[in-house]
Amino acid sequence: MSEDLEKQFDYAGNEMNALLDQLETDGFNTGAVLGGALTALLFRLVVAAPDGSTAIGMLSTAMHQAASIARAYEKDEEETEH
Repeated sequence: MSEDLEKQFDYAGNEMNALLDQLETDGFNTGAVLGGALTALLFRLVVAAPDGSTAIGMLSTAMHQAASIARAYEKDEEETEH
């Protein structure tokens, strides 16, 4: 991934997390917030992808990236709790 695309990727992720946090802080139900956000993102992915294989590939890559970030987050949590 080019440096510019990586910056855009990180920016988009940070903004999405900030929006989700704000909605939860405002009292919205976490499940409703996550479900609505995920549905909107999946809709955009399906509409924007040139074909189903591209959409599935991007979804697979995103799931892998999310799992990697979650593992790092859990590891950081374990290290800071000692």
